Formats: sequence, structure tokens, C-alpha cells
Amino acid sequence: MEFDMVFRKFTSMAELDGEQANRWKHLVYESMADISDIIIPDYDSRRYRRRVASAAAALAFYRYMKLLCAKGEMSGIKAGDLTVNESKASLDNAYSIYCDALLDIGDLIMTDEMIFGRTESFVQRRNYRCD
Repeated sequence: MEFDMVFRKFTSMAELDGEQANRWKHLVYESMADISDIIIPDYDSRRYRRRVASAAAALAFYRYMKLLCAKGEMSGIKAGDLTVNESKASLDNAYSIYCDALLDIGDLIMTDEMIFGRTESFVQRRNYRCD
């Protein structure tokens, strides 16, 4: 897996550039390692590099959003009885992107079980959720 490709995808998802992006390189490295740990060792890296890179970038983005939420850098809006929680919606979207990316590499994930139903239940059963 190529760091530059994953890093570009992550910075695009997170809408980061320059020094902002460099602060989060560790998330990209960790996510690349975690995705590498769950995919079959002998996959055709040239053929599937984009899908695998996208999965690593999506995981890095999800972790980035979780950290922003934990630090309180995302907020909500309350007007009367209406409350919009920006952090919850953003985190849910990041998680959805991550699940879609996992689904895209489903044929490369090391598992001996059949996948029935939603990807999310598979992700949670296999502890790929990273919570």
C-alpha cells in the first residue's frame, strides 16, 4: 500500500492541506497497518491498490472525525426545541464511508465465514469497528 495515495485520499476526505494534514499522518500510518492486518496476504496489490488505499483512508478519516468529536472541535446548534448535532451527523457519515470502503474490499478480507446481511454487523462481529 502506498502512503502517498492513502494520504491524498484522507486529506481530500478531511478537507485538510499543508501543516493541518501533516498533524494527522500518524492516523494514516496506523490505519494502513490495520487494513493490512485484515486483508489476505497474497492479494494482487497492483490490481486492488485503489480499493485498499480507499479503505485505509476511510479508516483514517473515521478516526480523525472521532478525535475531533472527542476534543469538542465540532459542535451542535440548538434553536428552541430543534437541536442539530453536527458532530454526531459527521461521525455517522464518516462511519458510513468506512463501512462502504470495507464492503468494497470484502473479497480481500481474511475470513472463513460467510457474510450475510449488512456490512455493519460483519464489521462489528469481526471487531473492525475500531471503537
